[in-house]
Amino acid sequence: MKLWVMSDLHLELTRGWDLPTAELRPDFDVMIVAGDLIPRAERGVRWLIERVPDRPVIYCMGNHEPYGQDIDIDLEKARTAAAGTNIHVLQNETLRVGNVIFAVTTLWTDFALHGDPHGAMAIAGERMNDHKKIRINHYQQRFLPHHALNRHVKSLAFLEAEMRKPRGEDRLVVATHHAPVRQTPEALRPESDHVLDPVYRSDLTRLMVPAPDDGRGALRPADLWVFGHTHESFDTVIGLTRTVSNAKGYGPRLPREAVWENQDFNPNLIIEI
Repeated sequence: MKLWVMSDLHLELTRGWDLPTAELRPDFDVMIVAGDLIPRAERGVRWLIERVPDRPVIYCMGNHEPYGQDIDIDLEKARTAAAGTNIHVLQNETLRVGNVIFAVTTLWTDFALHGDPHGAMAIAGERMNDHKKIRINHYQQRFLPHHALNRHVKSLAFLEAEMRKPRGEDRLVVATHHAPVRQTPEALRPESDHVLDPVYRSDLTRLMVPAPDDGRGALRPADLWVFGHTHESFDTVIGLTRTVSNAKGYGPRLPREAVWENQDFNPNLIIEI
C-alpha cells in the first residue's frame, strides 16, 4: 500500500502554495495528514474534499486545529463535515483499509522529556499558545497543560492496546501529531529552544520494541509511525518501527517568501507499507 504522508501545512500562514495538481501528484492509496492543516478542522475537511476526492484521507487533529475553538466541539464539527466522504477524522480510533490498520490520535505529550514534568507544564502554560487559544467544557475553561497530559495518557493507552491486539498478517500504521521520539534533527540544532522540547515530543520508543504478554497480550510494535508538530523531516527505523515526519511548516507567503519553513519537506513523499 502506498501512503502519501505530510503534516503541518499551516494553510493559515501560507499564501500561493497548494497540493500538487492531480496530474503531478504521486500514485497513492491512502493520504495521511498528521495535523496542523488549518485552525477549525472543518475547514481542513472541506479543503481536503476539494483536492483529494477519490482516495481515503486520514486526518489527524493537531494542536492548531482547535485554536479559537472548544477542542471537542471542533472535532465533532470536523466529523460532521467529513460524514459520507472519503475524509476520516479520527481521534483515539482506528480505520482499516485492506490489510492495514491505521491507529490515529493527536497524542499531546507527557511533559517528561527532561525529567521534570511539573516544571515543563508550568513553562508550557506560560509560553504556549495552545493553553491560551484552546477551550474545553463548552468554551467554559482554558485548555491547560494538565488537560493535555490527561489526553496524552488516554492516547497512550489506546495505542498500546492496539499494539497488543493479535493482528496476524495485518500491518499497523500509527499517525500522531506530537512526536514520539526524543532526538530528531530539529531537537539537536543548537539554536533550538530546548526548554520547550517536552511540549513537542515524548520518548515513546519503548512502544517500538516487542514486549512480552503481561496479561494484555504481547506488544507488537507498529510497522510505521507518522508524526508532525516539530516542523522537520525525519525518517529512521527505531526498534521495529519506521518513524517518519514530513512537515511543511509555515509559508511560503508569496510574494514576500518563496519557500516554506522546512525546506526538506517533500510534497510528493510516498511511504510503502
